[in-house]
Amino acid sequence: MALATWRERLRAVLQSHATGRALLAWRIRGQAEALLASRGLRAPGAQLADRLQHRVARGPFAGMLYPRRRGDIVHAAKLLGTYESELHPALERLLERAPTRVVNVGSGDGYYVVGIARRLPTAQLIAVDPDPLAQRACAATAARNGVAGRVTPRVRLDAAGLQAELGPHRCLCVVDCEGFEDDLLDPVAAPALAAADLLVETHDFAREGVTARLTARFAATHDIARVELAARDVAAVAAAVPAFAALVADRDARVGAGLLEEFRHRPQSWLVCTSRAWTPQASERP
Repeated sequence: MALATWRERLRAVLQSHATGRALLAWRIRGQAEALLASRGLRAPGAQLADRLQHRVARGPFAGMLYPRRRGDIVHAAKLLGTYESELHPALERLLERAPTRVVNVGSGDGYYVVGIARRLPTAQLIAVDPDPLAQRACAATAARNGVAGRVTPRVRLDAAGLQAELGPHRCLCVVDCEGFEDDLLDPVAAPALAAADLLVETHDFAREGVTARLTARFAATHDIARVELAARDVAAVAAAVPAFAALVADRDARVGAGLLEEFRHRPQSWLVCTSRAWTPQASERP
């Protein structure tokens, strides 16, 4: 049997147990640290975090306390408020609709779920991630920001489980699960999706055609906008964040660009799906 096949089988076995998932996660984080070191970004990233006092400087989650975790390859971009900045206008519109429940599938270390919890002080949030290290980091991020009591962890969620979580609530689903969105976001198995707003990172490199399929699935119930990757402007970020400007001023230009890098696969898109089923009243907005 080919070595690659054995590796896939071993990975499957490890992923079926919490200890195995933790071992895989630790290995992946080690690879991320090595990549940052090879590009000369680890030390500048740590210095930037210290200068910003480990708080997000700009964007929808400005002010969130966000200490770095081992293997967080995009920590600098998150602190600078440039991470997924293409989504900021859409996210603001979704938050204005005042969802009472937020389900974040692929919650990682809590950047979105905790950031949204700070913006929606009465909402209940579900953080779904099979990675034990990510779960631990998310819980710590929630606790540091005073929202732990409103963030409930889940290891896994399929379409039927998502239906149960959505229930009758006004919901926002934030989904980033490396192709599993094709299985999870099934309006037949989870009819409550028709009344939920969706912010979905799609992964056509993992599931070819998934962006088009999801667009077709929700066209009858949602207003859908597709968002594409955009370039980052180092000079604009430096002008807006003095700590970043001071850090990169006397360094190679590649350092500034590297700190904003998100290391993405291509093609990469997002779908912003706004349900036509409900419109919040002004008094319900935060």
